[in-house]
Amino acid sequence: MSQIRRNAIDTIEALYPADSAYEGTAEVGEKLLAQAKREVQGWRTEPTEILIRYAQLCVQEDARE
Repeated sequence: MSQIRRNAIDTIEALYPADSAYEGTAEVGEKLLAQAKREVQGWRTEPTEILIRYAQLCVQEDARE
C-alpha cells in the first residue's frame, strides 16, 4: 500500500470513518465519502450493482411523492 493511501486511510479513521460505531460520526463520514465520489468520478462510473440499487431507490423515492 502506498504511503499516500495509508495516510489518507489513517486520517479518515481518526476523524470520520463511514463505518464508525458512533452514529453521528458514521453519518458525517458517509456524507463526505459520497461528496468525494461525486467530485472525483460521478455516479455514472459506479459498478452495475450500485447503479441498479440506485435506480431502485430512485423509483421508490419517486413513488412517495
